[in-house]
Amino acid sequence: MKLYKKLFAYMPEKKFQGFLSVILTTASNLMQFYAYFLIWKLLKDIFLGNSLDESIKLAPAILILFILQGLVYLLGLWISHLAGFRLETRLRERGIENLLRASSTFFDTHESGEVRKIIDNNVEQTHMIVAHLIPDQTSAILMPILMLILVFNLDLYLGIFFLIIVFLSLFIMKKMMGDTSFMGEYMKMGDQLNAGAVEYVSAMPVVKIFNAPIIGFKKLYENIIGYRDMVYKYSMSCRIPYVSFQWLLNIFIVAPVFLAIFMVSRGENPGLWSAKILFFTLFMGLFFTDLMKIMYVGMYVYQANSAVDNLEKLFTEMSERKTIFGSDTSMDNTDIEFNNVSFSYEEDKKILDDFSLKLEGNKVYALIGSSGSGKSTIAKLITGLYPIDSGQIKIGGKDISSYEQNYLMNSIGIVFQNPKLFKGLSIFDNVKLAKKDASDKEVLKALELARCNEFIDKFKDGYKTIIGAEGINLSGGENQRISIARIFLKNPKIIILDEASAAADPENEYELQVAFKNLIKDRTVIMIAHRLSSIRGAYEILVVLDGKIIERGSHQNLMNKDSRYKKFVNLYEMANDWRVV
Repeated sequence: MKLYKKLFAYMPEKKFQGFLSVILTTASNLMQFYAYFLIWKLLKDIFLGNSLDESIKLAPAILILFILQGLVYLLGLWISHLAGFRLETRLRERGIENLLRASSTFFDTHESGEVRKIIDNNVEQTHMIVAHLIPDQTSAILMPILMLILVFNLDLYLGIFFLIIVFLSLFIMKKMMGDTSFMGEYMKMGDQLNAGAVEYVSAMPVVKIFNAPIIGFKKLYENIIGYRDMVYKYSMSCRIPYVSFQWLLNIFIVAPVFLAIFMVSRGENPGLWSAKILFFTLFMGLFFTDLMKIMYVGMYVYQANSAVDNLEKLFTEMSERKTIFGSDTSMDNTDIEFNNVSFSYEEDKKILDDFSLKLEGNKVYALIGSSGSGKSTIAKLITGLYPIDSGQIKIGGKDISSYEQNYLMNSIGIVFQNPKLFKGLSIFDNVKLAKKDASDKEVLKALELARCNEFIDKFKDGYKTIIGAEGINLSGGENQRISIARIFLKNPKIIILDEASAAADPENEYELQVAFKNLIKDRTVIMIAHRLSSIRGAYEILVVLDGKIIERGSHQNLMNKDSRYKKFVNLYEMANDWRVV
């Protein structure tokens, strides 16, 4: 019930359907047992040689009861399935809602495929507990009680024997299920196996192109072997209870025959006992069907509990570490200041520690350093989307958390290395996303400033050309110019260029440089670049190492010293001079 309270909290309007499914399942069980009671009366009359005139009239009633029982049960099952499908929908909706509001830190620490897999797999595992187990658990609880009442009404000794069967069966079944912690390990190993299989399939083109050996996929191989060994070990731990259950099953069916022989030898009516044994044997089929339902209850309950816990843990992670913004909508200048800032994506991995930095507004700065040095983190923190652990970040002399979120977002523009364009939208509409109330003239001007006119003529529909799917596909440099057009349309005060020309070919790089020259006028610009030739004109170059600024100055000043920057430049020039001979 604790689990169902948690599940129906996501769909409170369907709680009535859950109760209705229980009521309908209960009604179907009562009909079924009344039909069996009438079968008992019919058998007793036949074996005792009583007049069958009244008994024959019971046959249509039995048939109608079984038909009604089946229809009512199906109705209850249908209603529980509606609730189950609604639960899946609500959980997926909750996942999407949380994703839309998730912190930027969450997206940096979770792969999109991993998140989708967690949501899809766990949502699916909640379906069974509502759609099937509401009626099945109702039957599993009600059936043994009704059966005991009916069997004790049939015969005291058979009732006692049946009571022993119930307790022995439940005990052996518990042993047969094994350790419930296995389910957690089973689900974990299943996830690892799925992930390994996806990785293997994704890498198949590499295998075919480079003729890589299959044995190289050790992770998938180890997952398969580990999964096999775990399932085998679990199966072997259940073998004795399972064999015992099968053995007792045969005893349960045969033993009443010896009880009947014993009772008849003591003077009981042989016809009556023949009817009792036949009816009891028919009746036992219901009990073992019920036991099978009970067997799967534990597994599905564990799966559903685990699934909901995984989803709620994911939702919590999505909502953690968010910046709380204020209401300020004015920015006096674009000076940027870090005061003793500490930041980490994960608790045990600090990227910046007691970091301080001052940047004057309306100047161009370049951050360079090896991968993982912290330069991208510094740029990201300026946007305010990442809450810092301690310290303060200011823009225009005010803490960034004091600004209204949309105002701050509109004041900062970012050009990424791999910009995202929306398939199914035209080039024009992709740019207009940056400012939905912009006029057509403003959008066209932004496209012109971003040097998009240089390639647009090759498309029949011009700026109305649809991107992706059944439309056209653009090169990396063309994608980049469209993303720059968005920034021109947005017209922010601060611009962050994160490896913005890395994906461009030589022709596109020239056009990008012209676009960048127009873009950075009268703005505060922070550039992150590995192409050192593109940052020589920056007002200041800042060398980042292990989350610290170890050098800063103009290109000429740093080249006049025995600086790390000078070593970077020399290595870069040597790499550019390398040729295949």
